[in-house]
Amino acid sequence: LVLARQTTDATATRLTSNTSAAGTTNQIILPNNSAYYFRGSITAGVTGGGNSAMWSFEGGIKRGANEASTTLIQSVINPVAADAGASSWIVALSADTTNGGIAVTVTGAAATTIRWVAKIDTTEVTF
Repeated sequence: LVLARQTTDATATRLTSNTSAAGTTNQIILPNNSAYYFRGSITAGVTGGGNSAMWSFEGGIKRGANEASTTLIQSVINPVAADAGASSWIVALSADTTNGGIAVTVTGAAATTIRWVAKIDTTEVTF
């Protein structure tokens, strides 16, 4: 799945597959009683060839009987490359217990237009 967003400030922002708020149709959502291994990458850059940064990540997430039971088992985020001006940009992963999926959240910089793109692959089991 490809997720993206443009940020213009230092507010934490969820990446989605469209420009809408995070929901059950625009991010990775697990079915009840399932577990996923996920891995992905994120590239972020300032318009016009300014500062850029890249990360890789992987982890495990599971969901029990409902959305609220979604739990991030563990995740690792690896900074791969970054210009000095992108050193304060942040990538975070968590369980979305409202929608039952993986939440990919990014934080940019004040008064800076940054475009973020993530690609995520999953290996899934449902029981």
